[in-house]
Amino acid sequence: MIWIAWRFQRTVVAALALLALVLIGVALITGIVQHHDLVQFMSAPCHGHEPATPGRGDYCGELAVKLANIRMYNNFIRVAGYIIAPLVGALLGLLAVASEVDNRTVRLAWTQSISRTRWFAAKAGVGAAFVAMILVPTAIVLSWWNGAIGDHDLFGRETYGIAGWDLVAYGLFMFALTMLVGAVVRRVGWALAASVLLFLLVAFTVPSRVRSHLVTPTIKWSEPYVVTNGNFTGSAAPYPYNAWLLVEGVVPRSTTGIPTYREVSATYPRVGACVVKLPTKTEREYVKAELKCYKKFGVENVAVYIADDQFWTLQFREGLLCLAAGVILAGGALVLIRRIEP
Repeated sequence: MIWIAWRFQRTVVAALALLALVLIGVALITGIVQHHDLVQFMSAPCHGHEPATPGRGDYCGELAVKLANIRMYNNFIRVAGYIIAPLVGALLGLLAVASEVDNRTVRLAWTQSISRTRWFAAKAGVGAAFVAMILVPTAIVLSWWNGAIGDHDLFGRETYGIAGWDLVAYGLFMFALTMLVGAVVRRVGWALAASVLLFLLVAFTVPSRVRSHLVTPTIKWSEPYVVTNGNFTGSAAPYPYNAWLLVEGVVPRSTTGIPTYREVSATYPRVGACVVKLPTKTEREYVKAELKCYKKFGVENVAVYIADDQFWTLQFREGLLCLAAGVILAGGALVLIRRIEP
């Protein structure tokens, strides 16, 4: 049964594997070249700028242009990285269930000695193994590539999905989703369309509604100014530059739990109205007025963020969530398969 499942999928698997190899090759080449040029540009004599260097002409300018040219491929690699996981999962999921049911080739297997559970286990097992075999090396290379090009915005929408192992988890989730939809719709075209729409709904909902709740964020309180020898200076950013900033603003210091932008929106106008009522002809007077209003309302600046050292924890938990959902979807597909009339 496993051999039959492999023969049925091998052409599509080979095509998808070739596509993944092309993406891996492009990422390796551009990553190595870009990393080399970036190291040179950030070191002496350029130090990240484009000054004219004596005896070397416009060396730094030429290096910056070369780096900009190779960076033109970055967006294509990111888009391809985001597409390949659902593409692999969807096509192999269709072959596992929808294609067989639509073409009625399942009748031959189900009327023989093979049980539907065994048939489904072989189809789902072989398909899931191929999804993992294609996406695991792709995820490893893209994660390396993201670090090689010096992109430290790990939590950005254009980066997060290809900077860790969630690419594999989402591919397996799409595989299970397509199997379930295929068992419901039983038509290849409609199953593919419905699966893509459902996956896009999940892909847009999870980052905005679920992801930030998978780890406990850091809450950092700070005064708006630092007083040194009677002089006022603005406070440094209370969060690392490469952190995922969730909330930033002014809220009451007595706030319990995690501050939200709703509380910031309710507090900031009151503080602003208070400052306007006080004399603020000079910068020093403005600072004193703002500090007075902060004290009057008992508020402080707050930053709620997820530090970059929690990136892999977040990836792990979101990946497990996707895999758990995939197992549930695959179980639903099996239940429906067992109920289909031969």
